[in-house]
Amino acid sequence: MSDKRGKELATVSVYLNTGIVAALFGIGFVAAALIFGLITLVVR
Repeated sequence: MSDKRGKELATVSVYLNTGIVAALFGIGFVAAALIFGLITLVVR
C-alpha cells in the first residue's frame, strides 16, 4: 500500500510540474508576441 501511494504522489507531482511548465511557456509566448508587435509598431 505505501509503495503504491508513493508512486501516485510522484505521478501527481509530475502532472503539476507539467502544467506549470506549460502555463509558463504559454505566458512567455503571449508576452513575446505582444513585445514583438509593439516593437514593430514603434519601428514603423
